[in-house]
Amino acid sequence: IHFKYLGTLLLVVALLWTYFTFAEYLTTFYGHEPAEMRVFLYKFGGPYAPFFWLMVFCNFLLPVVILSNKKLKTITGILVASIGVVIGMWLERLIIIIPTLANPRLPYPTGMYVPSVTEIGIAAAATSAFVLGFMGFSKLFPLISIWETKEGREHSVHEVSMRLREYLPGQPEEKQVEASLKAEI
Repeated sequence: IHFKYLGTLLLVVALLWTYFTFAEYLTTFYGHEPAEMRVFLYKFGGPYAPFFWLMVFCNFLLPVVILSNKKLKTITGILVASIGVVIGMWLERLIIIIPTLANPRLPYPTGMYVPSVTEIGIAAAATSAFVLGFMGFSKLFPLISIWETKEGREHSVHEVSMRLREYLPGQPEEKQVEASLKAEI
């Protein structure tokens, strides 16, 4: 039930994101400042349009379609919508930075932005540092407590087998015998 509430929260946040994003671009469009309009046109119909429209799809269309439909609002649907939003948020950061760098306000030539080897190295180092830190943290503080799994294994196997016998169809006499055995334990 908590996943359903989180899905509803994600739907509300997706709608709020759409409203604020629309308001931001509407303000830019009505301002009609030449430097901002170049960036605006780059995003909507220029070389960065595929990234922009994929961002709109991932942050608005995908969550709204999945989370407003009761048949699709399952744990898997919520997971798909969440992954879409994460990808869309990454694309939004790309859309905020890259077209602005490609269209400077100062009198420099415009062009397509291509990350340098240094920038790629910094991104790879940051990702590697996160993975290393996460692995080190999970080594020092295990994600699943070891003593709980070793201690409860025998009890849980017996309990699961009893539940399976109880749920599976069988003769009423067998179930009564099993229930009496369970009561003795």
